Amino acid sequence: MGLNEEWPTAWAWAAQVEAAAVRALRDVVSTYPFEAGDHSVGPPSSAAELAALHERMPWVPDELFALYRFVGPLSLPDITNGYFLHPPDSVIGNTYHGRADRIGEPFAEDVAVVVFGSNGGGDLYALATTVGGPVYRLQEAVYEVGIYHGTERSITVVGEDLRNFLEEFLAAVEAFADDGSTPISDLLDTPIDYR
Repeated sequence: MGLNEEWPTAWAWAAQVEAAAVRALRDVVSTYPFEAGDHSVGPPSSAAELAALHERMPWVPDELFALYRFVGPLSLPDITNGYFLHPPDSVIGNTYHGRADRIGEPFAEDVAVVVFGSNGGGDLYALATTVGGPVYRLQEAVYEVGIYHGTERSITVVGEDLRNFLEEFLAAVEAFADDGSTPISDLLDTPIDYR
């Protein structure tokens, strides 16, 4: 089941991520020999931001609009190597000539996607534009003329849909807050093969 307007836990998810980030900053990051960066969850995107996103990128799935409407962008630069859900204006800036980006190789057919997040290691997170489509991790993928190319190792499915990805995201932040660990060598970077 994908994230949609009926998902009653969107606000609860954001509150849990924020609480885990606060705990991680207090109990884990405070022990590091550097000062923590600014961390934020939300605020929800404005009607004007959502309208601009819809106008410039009408292929963006409803689930992503719902995430922006209920939660907004997210910046956790010191949680593991950093997790970011990009604001709508950044998503708009990542389009090639007014059409959806695509993933080419290693797939037999191009998959239309919207890049909406990243981590501090340079990986991008892209949501398929199909209803309830998977979330892909683009690691060391080459971007040329609106198409990401890679290998089966560099382009992987990390969520069966956006809701599943967000649940994995929360689990990774909570695990880091518990003891500074990243489960299964970083939960969001561990391929889940749903193909």
